Amino acid sequence: MYKHIGLLCIFCLCAFWQNSHAQNNRVSEINVSRDSLKNIPDSLKIKKPKKPFKFTIDGVRAGFDIVYPIFDNFVFPNNPFNPNDPLTKTYRVKQRYEASIDVGFAQNRFFAVFDYGYSKIERYRLGLPFTGFSYKNIGSYLRIGVDYNFMHNNFKDEAMFVGFRYAQAGFRHDFQYFGASEAWGFRPPRLVTLPDTAIIVDDRFIGNISESGLSASWVELVLGLKVNVWKQFFMGYTARIMIRSGIKGEDRLLANELPGFGSTNRTARVFFNYYLAYRLAFKRKYK
Repeated sequence: MYKHIGLLCIFCLCAFWQNSHAQNNRVSEINVSRDSLKNIPDSLKIKKPKKPFKFTIDGVRAGFDIVYPIFDNFVFPNNPFNPNDPLTKTYRVKQRYEASIDVGFAQNRFFAVFDYGYSKIERYRLGLPFTGFSYKNIGSYLRIGVDYNFMHNNFKDEAMFVGFRYAQAGFRHDFQYFGASEAWGFRPPRLVTLPDTAIIVDDRFIGNISESGLSASWVELVLGLKVNVWKQFFMGYTARIMIRSGIKGEDRLLANELPGFGSTNRTARVFFNYYLAYRLAFKRKYK
């Protein structure tokens, strides 16, 4: 009996060893097959098909900039010229507005952008008594460009983008100056009494230069964000690096301001716009 029990134990051990050896062989075969797949040329591997590029118009977004109104009305108040102010001798009056439209296409990979703005800037300078000048610049500008949304795979309507703009501005400007110098025969206004009458004589020298039909152009590199805040309403910013190319039409007077660009004391500027916008979406399917 013990002999049979011993033989049964030996048989079970042999069967267990054979089964484990077979499993080890299968695992090694799987590992070899996986390693061999790594060595298959790329031309023989089955590639996942890429999504085709479809030129579809996905929506139109229209908005306006809020930086210009806030910046002009709070940082530089819209104060009238006040010659009795003893503290400030330079006065500025600014009116600037900008609207923007972008059209999303190709599953919002790209946006075609159109910006239009209006600008009216006036500067007054009070110098010595009865001397000074005023400068006025009035015009509008148009920007066109394309943005690439590098988050189009993650968001349907929102965007984080980089882009390019070309801008063109048209404007006119006026410069008026006045002074009083007795060395040149000009004196401040004075009261002269004649027989039975009194009149005010004004000998101040007054000059005026006006030019119209001027234009300027520049290019921009932009970076920005557009976020859906509620239903179809969006908020977002655009940071701009602007490089001016040239000004046409200047003859007797150099332009001090450019609509949409700002001061001309530098050829390159950095600016920041913040927009509120509403988007009209078109029906489309994302796969």
